[in-house]
Amino acid sequence: MGGEEPAVERTCRGARLVQNGSVLSEVLAAPGATNSVFDVLAASVHQLSPADRVGLLGFAGGGMIAPLRAMGCGHSIRGVDLDRVGYELFCEFSSGWKGEVRFVQADAVEWLRSRRDKFDLLVEDLSVGRDGDVFKPDVSIDTLPGLIRSRLKPGGIAVFNLLPPDNRTWTEMMSKVCKPFEFGVQILFESFYNRVVVLGDKGFPPARTVSRLLRAALCGIGSEMERDISVHSLRLAKR
Repeated sequence: MGGEEPAVERTCRGARLVQNGSVLSEVLAAPGATNSVFDVLAASVHQLSPADRVGLLGFAGGGMIAPLRAMGCGHSIRGVDLDRVGYELFCEFSSGWKGEVRFVQADAVEWLRSRRDKFDLLVEDLSVGRDGDVFKPDVSIDTLPGLIRSRLKPGGIAVFNLLPPDNRTWTEMMSKVCKPFEFGVQILFESFYNRVVVLGDKGFPPARTVSRLLRAALCGIGSEMERDISVHSLRLAKR
């Protein structure tokens, strides 16, 4: 794909999985805040999942699990990734407190298509290294949104961690990702160029409520992201 292989960087709190200068996962030796986008993904799961069956597409090093467990969540996590290195790093640091986490080394699209069961919440966190940078793969924009929608239980929630696209505009990418859903919010950051999009159908809470819930969860673990995020309503076309 034209990108370097992910590298492991040891830190005072654990390790990072880094590719082309971007942090794919912050792996902590104890539950706690990463002070990064992973905290916001964890807060979204903690506050918005209607129940505890969660799928993580693009496991890498399981960056959202340390903040999720610090929030007191016992969610059952099913993770999938093409590369097993991140999962092995996660187990090295997190095996004593990780809770129920099951990992499959596979293609995310093929794995999700093969599932007969459905999820309460699915997190899409895939990325691809190319030309010295990290982007969203085309399947995250063209294929996975509809597939994710079909694999959610009634009232289920989808969470997408979006990166700048390299071959289309933000507007085009957002339109395709959001198309299968009726309601949602966009979370923007002061310190990161990611955009987190949380999507669902009837009964999805308004942006003001989502903002309050996320900030409460982030504050509870002392995450700096409480002051870094802004939450905005999305105007989605009715299906």
